[in-house]
Amino acid sequence: MLFAQNLLLSLPPHPPLRVPTLLVPCAGFVGIFADERETPPALEQALLDTLAGIRRPEAGCVFYLGQNLAQAPAGWARAHGLSLLGAGAGYEDTISVEANLRRSGGSVLPAWLFRFLPLEERLSSPAKDLPLVERRWLSLACALAARPRLLLLHRPLEGLPPLPEQALLERLVRINLEEGIAFCFTAASGSLAQAAAASLYRIGSGLLLAA
Repeated sequence: MLFAQNLLLSLPPHPPLRVPTLLVPCAGFVGIFADERETPPALEQALLDTLAGIRRPEAGCVFYLGQNLAQAPAGWARAHGLSLLGAGAGYEDTISVEANLRRSGGSVLPAWLFRFLPLEERLSSPAKDLPLVERRWLSLACALAARPRLLLLHRPLEGLPPLPEQALLERLVRINLEEGIAFCFTAASGSLAQAAAASLYRIGSGLLLAA
């Protein structure tokens, strides 16, 4: 589904990141693990932006559904089901949960998500009033509302207490298995997600390699 080859990412003053190959298959569940001391969040975000076709690499290519994203028209990747939830919240704080979901889903309420991310009793609540765990659910629900083929995620489990972290990981795995949506996410080395990822990559010394 998505294939990156010979990427070089430069984000001064950080050392460059080299990616010889990275593959996300259809319905894959791929983790990219890094130590924050070696790989700052800005460089992780630059990698995801590059995989999403938002940022051009200094060298190398990213192919999605056989299309070189560097040669694709603006918006092509998103229109063909490639979505990114970066470090931001991904929703509007001041409007309701329902309004956020309808805006993300093209005016249609994505009710299919409620069996994975149970927000149906919170639809009338302003997003800013949700507790931390439900705000994370809302971020994911908005990113998934249009039912992408592949969702790229920047550290989706970070900052959660252990039990909610485990529960959210299980929800992501269920969405992957039951809906066939592929995920490629970044996470800290040694996190719970390592055991769940079907394919693992590690970033170390400026190089991303399969684990």
